[in-house]
Amino acid sequence: MISTNDIRALGLYELALSLVEAKGVLVSGSTLMEHRAGNLTIHYLPKTGHLEVWHLRKVLTVNRLSRSLKVTHYTPGEWEHELKAAAAK
Repeated sequence: MISTNDIRALGLYELALSLVEAKGVLVSGSTLMEHRAGNLTIHYLPKTGHLEVWHLRKVLTVNRLSRSLKVTHYTPGEWEHELKAAAAK
């Protein structure tokens, strides 16, 4: 059964993914895409579907497993507002 926190985290994952796909840049010498907005840093590995959001520390990690997504780390906080504001720009 999926928790309320997982549902919330997956919504934030979608925002972060759309942001890094639209505005992210490839990190030199790797396949890692990165986007920075204020105190947020989003890292995304397109081949594996691994996405991390950092806000001074890691606050969200989602992995793509086969055809599903798995939230492996989620810490609610102020960063969520920053992510929503960055995605709205």
